Amino acid sequence: MSARTTSGISAGLALLPVRLFLGVTFVYAGYQKLSDPGFLTPGSATYIGTQLHAFATGTPGGFVLRWFALPFPRAAGVGVALAEIAIGLLTTAGLLTRAAAAAGLGLNLLLFLTASWSTTPYFLGSDIVFCFAWLPLALVGAVDQPAVDTLVLNRRAPAQRAGRSTRSGAHIYGAAAPDPQTRRTLLRRGLVLAGAGTLSIGALATAMRGSVQRAPALSALGSTHRRPRSPAKHHGTPPTSTGGSGATTAKTGAQIPAGAVRLGPSSGLQTDAAAIYHDPGDGSPDIVVRRGNGSLAAFSAVCTHAGCQVGFQSGVIFCPCHGSEFDPATGAVLRGPAVTPLARKRVIERRGSIYAV
Repeated sequence: MSARTTSGISAGLALLPVRLFLGVTFVYAGYQKLSDPGFLTPGSATYIGTQLHAFATGTPGGFVLRWFALPFPRAAGVGVALAEIAIGLLTTAGLLTRAAAAAGLGLNLLLFLTASWSTTPYFLGSDIVFCFAWLPLALVGAVDQPAVDTLVLNRRAPAQRAGRSTRSGAHIYGAAAPDPQTRRTLLRRGLVLAGAGTLSIGALATAMRGSVQRAPALSALGSTHRRPRSPAKHHGTPPTSTGGSGATTAKTGAQIPAGAVRLGPSSGLQTDAAAIYHDPGDGSPDIVVRRGNGSLAAFSAVCTHAGCQVGFQSGVIFCPCHGSEFDPATGAVLRGPAVTPLARKRVIERRGSIYAV
């Protein structure tokens, strides 16, 4: 027997759709990486090395990528893809379910602390949702579900037999069946622990996100020819973003608008280059691009597809997560899967400096 809901479905069986979804999704994710010809090709929009550099910049889990993945990006990419396939197959089959779920939870937690850390608001990032989905399976496994684990346990468990006697007449009693109350209690405790763990991870992640987003940062992203030096950020009064993108040249002696925040010297951002800065208003990442004619354009640096932070390469704004590309002059989508343009921000040049307005 097992714990039953009012509809007659056991609590363990209710997790079966979640288990199958996670298993199939992980197999597909690994296969998609290995079948992408650009995944291991330097210079391509989906090259794993480019993705790792983006994920490791300004994120709390970036040190893990810098230590273990960036020195050999191709091996790391293949390893992650194979790990996803292995976790997916084990989870789908229900074999070593708790171990597979723990591995999946660890992988998604790392991705949450790197790849989707800049996603705003946080619930738009899929990795945090996957963490919560893995947690109950990591705690209770495939209890009361059709699974290889269940089949193996049933075979190992001694069958309850009627009493029988040996030749000497001694009576032997079969092993007692597991107490259904014990299984029910363990399952309930596991689900309660899963819920408590979920809330704890969510609270910790929210606190960490707030501390990271409050930290000022301004970093160069590079251009088609070189990586320009990052201009240093200077604090000031938070500005209000406007609907248009700034595209002005430096004006000697021109008046600086009230509330403008200095981002750095004009010389720090060369032609056909871009830099990331944190919006002084809400701390979200923005990107400023100096186009070929010397004018500036600024946009939100959060990809409108899945919330990853965009970069600048080969004359376009691109997303290293899924390969979306945006026009550096207008923010319009040049290549999917994104369908929504980047939100425009306004920057200006005055007296040899770049300002967010």
